Amino acid sequence: MIDHTSLPDEPKFIDMYNIVYIDEKWFYMSKNTEKYYLFSVEEDPLRQCQSSHYIGKVMFLVAMGRPKFDNEGNEIFSGKVGVWPFVTREPALRISVNREAGTLVMKPITSVNRDINRKWLI
Repeated sequence: MIDHTSLPDEPKFIDMYNIVYIDEKWFYMSKNTEKYYLFSVEEDPLRQCQSSHYIGKVMFLVAMGRPKFDNEGNEIFSGKVGVWPFVTREPALRISVNREAGTLVMKPITSVNRDINRKWLI
């Protein structure tokens, strides 16, 4: 990010005040083993995956920029634009112990390609 008009005498960097950074990150929805410290009156948390051998992943898209401050030093923009999970909400096809049929269930998008990116960015 060097200003080419300042070369070769006094190279200067381009100020990057109006640039938004976009990055993606994959997270596992659960761990194989989890430890919980519970009171005696608390119930064990419900595990939401079918098997500990098959744990789904979900991708998040994050956009952030440079924070902005006013003359007194108060923050007027934190730099956080947004965080979006790549998931779809589909109705459950069958009844289960946890939900009725037709209840919206969140499912991760396992394959992210150019068509998915266009759909999410529009």
